[in-house]
Amino acid sequence: MIRCVQVVVAAAACGLLFSCTPVERDRCSVEGTARFKGQPLAGFDVALYSEKTGGGSAEVRPDGTFKFFGPMQEGEYLAFFVIPDDVKGAARAKLEAMDLPVKYRRSETSDIKVTISPGPNNLDIDVKP
Repeated sequence: MIRCVQVVVAAAACGLLFSCTPVERDRCSVEGTARFKGQPLAGFDVALYSEKTGGGSAEVRPDGTFKFFGPMQEGEYLAFFVIPDDVKGAARAKLEAMDLPVKYRRSETSDIKVTISPGPNNLDIDVKP
């Protein structure tokens, strides 16, 4: 009887240990570069969206690099680009003058698909005219 209880306690402890470890889908880090016609999409936000997992966005820096802070879930996402709401005046006009096609500025119309896998993900998004 004591042996049986020890086995049950050991099995329960083992189950608790495994259920407390981070879920594999929460180990996806995402960074990369975003360009259009060879030029960095600096000032835009790159957004990733999935109907299954939601998504997030990250600022594209002057050199075209971006990094999502916090883990993303694995899966397939649509990538698109938005001008942040707080960008106004001349800065907004400069981004609009890049003539990034409207199709790439909405999740409903973008055809840029990326797959996020467990571990580090480095995306090179080169938007075609």
